[in-house]
Amino acid sequence: MNLVEKAEARSRGRAIVFYLLSMALPASIILSVANGHDEPNRLLPWFVMIGASALNLTGLPFRWSRCGPIARLMNDETTRDHRRSSFEAGFWAMILSTASMTAIWNALPFSAVTMGRVAITAGLIAALTSFATLELRASR
Repeated sequence: MNLVEKAEARSRGRAIVFYLLSMALPASIILSVANGHDEPNRLLPWFVMIGASALNLTGLPFRWSRCGPIARLMNDETTRDHRRSSFEAGFWAMILSTASMTAIWNALPFSAVTMGRVAITAGLIAALTSFATLELRASR
């Protein structure tokens, strides 16, 4: 396996992990809200999962000095364009989720913590799914 094939295999693996993360994030929100874990002192696991997911979506890990040649191949112009498109999808998902929660707030009053968590999670799910779809489509 040459360097390009290894980078393509890792890119497909990253896309699959992003799909799995986008399925795990709503489950964490549903379970924590259903169990009444909306207190700020119980948000650490959610913050860690959101932070790790968002860090993986950014190109920051590829800018570190210890990046190898495979990491540089995985962060090419196409990947950066996919990242920009996925951030745009995440932004619009945050706007739409916040607007919809505000619209139904009279029927089901949510706390500000819940609204923030849902908006951030919806944006990250949309960004992860969009990026993974674009990466898998490009690898065909």
